[in-house]
Order: sequence, then structure tokens, then C-alpha cells
Amino acid sequence: MAEDKTAKPESLGDGMKIRKKPEQQDGAGAQAAPEQAAPEQPAPKQAAAPAQPAAEPEQEFDASKLARRVVDPKASAPRKSKPAPEPLTTFGDEVTTDDFAALFEDSDRKAPARRVFDIGDRVSAVISHIDSSCIYADLGGRNEASAPRGQYVNEDGELEVKVGETHEFFVLGFRGGIQLGKHLDASQLGVSVLEDAQASGLPMQGRVVSKNKGGFVVEISGIETFCPISQIDMHHVEEFDIYLNQTFTFKVMEVRDGGKSVVVSRAALLREEADRLRAETMKTLAPDQVIMGTVRSISDFGAFVDLGGVDGLVHISQMSWGNLEKPEDLVKVGQSVEVKILEIEQRDDGKRPRISLSMKQAQEDPWGTVNEKFHVGMSTQGKVVRCAPFGAFVEISPGIDGLVHISEMSWEHVRRAEDVVTVGQTVDVQITDIDILRQRVGLSMKGAANDPWSDIHETFPVGAEVTGHVEKIEDFGVFVNLEGGITALLPRSEMDLGRNENPHSKARLGSDITARVLSVEPERRRMALTLRDAEDIEANPAPAQKDRSGGSRGPKREQSANQGSSQRSYSEASGSFGTLGDFFKKK
Repeated sequence: MAEDKTAKPESLGDGMKIRKKPEQQDGAGAQAAPEQAAPEQPAPKQAAAPAQPAAEPEQEFDASKLARRVVDPKASAPRKSKPAPEPLTTFGDEVTTDDFAALFEDSDRKAPARRVFDIGDRVSAVISHIDSSCIYADLGGRNEASAPRGQYVNEDGELEVKVGETHEFFVLGFRGGIQLGKHLDASQLGVSVLEDAQASGLPMQGRVVSKNKGGFVVEISGIETFCPISQIDMHHVEEFDIYLNQTFTFKVMEVRDGGKSVVVSRAALLREEADRLRAETMKTLAPDQVIMGTVRSISDFGAFVDLGGVDGLVHISQMSWGNLEKPEDLVKVGQSVEVKILEIEQRDDGKRPRISLSMKQAQEDPWGTVNEKFHVGMSTQGKVVRCAPFGAFVEISPGIDGLVHISEMSWEHVRRAEDVVTVGQTVDVQITDIDILRQRVGLSMKGAANDPWSDIHETFPVGAEVTGHVEKIEDFGVFVNLEGGITALLPRSEMDLGRNENPHSKARLGSDITARVLSVEPERRRMALTLRDAEDIEANPAPAQKDRSGGSRGPKREQSANQGSSQRSYSEASGSFGTLGDFFKKK
């Protein structure tokens, strides 16, 4: 049967085409012969197909009416493909290649590559958890390490670290994971670990076993090393025995001859730690700030106070509101003190800044309330804090010192303050003056004591024999110190002197002399003595001299000029001249 050239191929599936004659009405498998054809029936109506180009009109293929596929012999048979293997993980129908790329990119972010560590590396890690034997730290990503718990326990058995804190560790090894710690045991790797410690700056723990010329022998896990004296501490060392049999952390400075000569330093680590503390402390310090510090050293001009890696100077003038002669009288090395920052001076030469401190300004100014606590004429108690050639300083309140002049220390004559009081002694004083502007208080010890002149007539009646020591000798007489702080004058007219004699030839300074009371003037605090007998005193008593108002000025010795004596006046405290003739003789 000849093919109809007008038949058009129609697609069926992949690689399968059929041809249909225009007169074909159904999908029968074999083409019917003309003589056997069924009677003509009207063709069923079909839906109008979309407009196609006129050159190649096509009809839509109805697969439901196809009974048998007619294959074009000229068409090649399709290749059979192998079924695709099922994936291990199934995804939705909407997954694309871009989704897979995003998935891998997100995986890289969540699981970064492992870091590479070497022994001796200094690393910062967050403590993730702690158990009875180890401290576990997170180094980031998949890197987790552990450190021995015992290295982070203080002397009281308390753990020094907490979960969630960030600490610096050193990589010690990789046996069973990354091992961290504060220091490395040299016995693990021998001398090589000392060389690694020198290169990385890893601190090593060692024990001072002995001392020799120039330094100390330090044993680091069986390896003997040498630490010079200058490297055992940051400051000058005077006592060496305090370091023996002590365990410290050292820095390896030099390894020579295969480990036969190893030099270590403790001071280097201390300086590094001090520099770190200094940098942290300087960020927090500011003028007018009040903080606590520790006295590190004391000098003649003040005390140096450690503020946490940074030293400040408290000048002696800023140590106390009261008078202070030596800083040692107030503070000691190692004592905790409260200070106020006065000034922080940055230096251009790159050296450490100068920090000026004050101890007294960290406390309330006691002079602000002195008038509320004390007043002139008030009697109180105080403690002797310092003695001087001119008197003694007595602390009557914290920060308030008063001066007891040497003339106010006793009713008797005082040559040295140490003869009457000692430092630390509690004494009774009377306030004689308060000067707030100059911050001075005047005190008197004899003002607070009983006045011996109040009952002088009962203690030293006229005619009574007394004994005292010679305190001062003048041309007009001798001053005699009696019991109770009374100083009396023995005039030369009462000394029974010869023609060529004078008081200096009759008396000797510091010697005792016995005389009788000639007259007493309690109002003027004066007393006159005589070497005459009591009967002579009764027969010739000292006449009283009238004052300008006509009243009695008290007894005063008076003799005529024809008898070789003249009227004289004297003062107990001053060495005034006697008679007018004595005055011209002295001139």
C-alpha cells in the first residue's frame, strides 16, 4: 500500500511519531481496504484547534482513541536509560541546585576548620564546664581542651575560676586531646621543652633548692637551672633565706650546651604581670578618686603606696592633719591605707607617670569642727606624739595636735621636754589658744595641774627653812628652785657677802642651798629668801611697799642706800636686774 504523502507526523511520547491520513476517523490498528470500508458516517465534531501556520497544519492527538501504536520505520528507536539511584536524603520537589550550595555554605559557617596549636602557645578560651578533676575550655569551633583542676585551686582549696569566664592558658600537649595549664612540666619532653619555653615565653614552675655565689639553684622537674640574685625579685634583695625551698614561676631566659646551662628569671614574669596590672589600673585612676592601697616603702619625705601595679607618693605633709616628724611614726610597710589621688602627671620621656596621693584628704578635716569640740580654758586629756627642744606636741583629737611649750610643762623649771614627758604618755592639758587659720592649738600642762601658789602661805610660811638647788646665778642674786615648782630669789643683800665677794663666789650652779623664807607674794608669784636667822627675820621683817593706788603690793625687801643696799624688783621668769646700782655695775 502506497503511503499518503499528505499525512503529517504527530508526536507521541519521546521519539515516537505516527502518521494519519486525513480520512482516518478512529484509532484502529490496521488500515481498512476500500471495498471493506464501513458506510460513511458523519465525522464527530472536534474542538477547534489553535491556529497553526498554513504550511504545516497539525491535529491534536487523542491518546484515548489509539488502539495500536504505528511506529515510523524511519525513526530511530530511543535509547534506554538506567534508572537513577535513590538519594540517601530525600528533599521536596522544589529543591534546586542553589539550595544545595546554600546548605554546604551554612555547614561551613557552623563547623569551622580546626585550628592548629603548638606546645607553648598562649591561648584565650572560655571555660565551658568543670568536674572533679579537670577544667574544660572551649577554644572555638570543634576545639575543646582541658586543664588540671589542681592548678587553679588556691591555698584554701577554693577554685579560682568559674564557668563562663575567659582565661589565658598555655598549650601543654596533645595526649588524649588538647592539654592546657599554667605551666609545663619539663620532665615530659626534657630539655627540648625548656628550649620551646624560651622561644615562646612559656612560664615554668620550679623550686629554689640552694643558693650560691651570685644567685640561686632552681630545680625545674629534675633539671637544675640558675637564677641570678637580681632576677629573683623585682626589688633589691637583702635576705636570701626567705626564698629557699619556695616554689615560684620562672621564665626561661637562656638555654646553652644542650641544657647544661639554663638561666631563668622570676623578676621578668613579675615585671610583665606588673605592666599588665599597671595598664589595667591606669584606665581606672582619676584625680579626686579615693581608693585603697598598700604601703610598699617608706622614705624620709613620705611613703610610696601600691595602687595595683602603680606606685603613688604620699608626701609627709599629706600623711596627717597633725604634726608628723617621721613617716614611720604613722605607717608601716605592708599596711593598707586609704588615699585620695591629687594629681596624675604624664611624662614626655615615656617613663611611668607621677601620681601624688594624700592620706589626710581622704579623711574628714578635723579642723572644721574644732570649735564645736574645744574652747579656750577647757581642760582635756591628750597623748604625747612628739617631743621637740621647745616643748611637746600632744594629740587632743585625731588629727589635732597642740603644742605644750616648755615653759607650760611644769610649775618647776624645765630644761628638756623629755625630762617631764615621754612619747605615748597620756597627760592632762588646758587649752590656752585656738588658731583655726594657722591650725594651731596652744596647751598648758601646768595650767591643768594644781597651782602651788594657791596655798603658798601654808606650804612656805615666812621664816620657814627651805632647801632647793641653784638654778641660775646673777650679779643681783641667786634663783633657787624649791619643791612644787616654786622658784625663789635669794638677793645678794641677803647672802651675807664680804667686800670682795659676789653671788658667783658664794653659790654654785646646780648645788643645793638652804635658806629661810623672807617674803611671799602669791599674787605676783614671787618669793624672797634670806640666809639670816629666824630671830633676825622676826626683828626686821620685810616692809610692804605701797602701790600707786595706795594699796599693798605685797612684801618687798627695802634697805637704805647708806647700808649698801637698795630697793630692787625681780621677776621669777626673767633674769632682771636688781638695784639701780647693780644696773650701772652691770653696764
